[in-house]
Amino acid sequence: MAESHLVLGAFTEDTAATHLSDCQVLLDAEDMSRNWRRCGLTADFLARYYSYHFPYREKATDRISRETAENTISYILNELIENTAKYSDAANKDVEVQVSLQDKDIVFEVSNHVTAQRAEGFIRLARGLLEGNPEELYVAQLEKNTDSSGLGYLTMINDYGVSLGFKADDAGDGVFQVTVQAKMKWKET
Repeated sequence: MAESHLVLGAFTEDTAATHLSDCQVLLDAEDMSRNWRRCGLTADFLARYYSYHFPYREKATDRISRETAENTISYILNELIENTAKYSDAANKDVEVQVSLQDKDIVFEVSNHVTAQRAEGFIRLARGLLEGNPEELYVAQLEKNTDSSGLGYLTMINDYGVSLGFKADDAGDGVFQVTVQAKMKWKET
């Protein structure tokens, strides 16, 4: 991988956005993959916490409802956390999970460390997802059913209207920190 810093897709570092709530959790990829259920428990906990920022269905006129928020947040975080647990192959096993409730968006960022070879595969996958038609890619990947298919990312795009951004930074010694950012609208503009 030639570039030491690469950003693809809808990745933003919007410091001007109003943050209504922020949460950051540091996890261990090895621990998460050894105790797989912790991925889902972490996602469910954060989803339940953030769901209380939303009204019940009958009062949710210009925003998503509490029930929809909880289910959607849980799905997105579970996919992102499982990917970091599954693909972290560097000595540094830190996984950083960030959730930020902003004016009209919920922004999820999950970072982990991978070898340069794994980073190259990550960038190829990201480019393929961003350059292709998400619906066509979804059907094609269902038919292939390969391990690095990106089905979770495609489901986020197709079913939840998520915009994705990807970042890879050279951390030295053949290791890259890779970050996936998923941004979801929660309030109509």
